[in-house]
Amino acid sequence: MLVNRDKVVLVGPPGHAAELENRGAGQLSMALRDAAAQARK
Repeated sequence: MLVNRDKVVLVGPPGHAAELENRGAGQLSMALRDAAAQARK
């Protein structure tokens, strides 16, 4: 994940998917929230 100006960019390998358990989904949610806050700066 990277922040580019006012956008959060998620890059994954083509054709791949991720399966997250509750804890992993919560961690991803927090990381996206933090990245969005950084993008607003």
